[in-house]
Amino acid sequence: MQKLLGKNVIVQSRYQQNMSLYNTMRLEKWAIYAVLTLILIIAAFNMVSALTMLVLEKQKDISILQSMGGSKAFIRKIFLSEGLLLGSIGAACGICLAVIICLLQLKFKLIKLQGGSFLIDYFPVKLIAGDFLLVAGTAAAIALIASWAPAVKASKQSIELK
Repeated sequence: MQKLLGKNVIVQSRYQQNMSLYNTMRLEKWAIYAVLTLILIIAAFNMVSALTMLVLEKQKDISILQSMGGSKAFIRKIFLSEGLLLGSIGAACGICLAVIICLLQLKFKLIKLQGGSFLIDYFPVKLIAGDFLLVAGTAAAIALIASWAPAVKASKQSIELK
């Protein structure tokens, strides 16, 4: 198109015309990811405390498992599985809620853009599988890290039957 019209005419794509909007939205996307990851890390403290309380409540059961021949790795796996289950349920609920909100934005355009200087008047949303995988992976990693300490504590418990 540029060759047809010559050098006196500037030919730009939609992205080039609204580069500031797209750059702002990309930066906003990563900032929101960072903030939500921080929220997940703070929520992980709640999971650590819940799993630690579970270890304290189940000391007798852990001792019974050990006396029946349960290895430390087996007991650690039980509590890691519990932590990953908690994290998976939370991540699945959050991702389902995010999909619903995105679909509502696509259909009803709930969030409007202020100013009126852009080609669109609503906040654009695009469901990208890679973004959902990144969030799911982050949630799984945080859940694994958060459940590791209580699981190790449970596996190192000595046998005490009373």
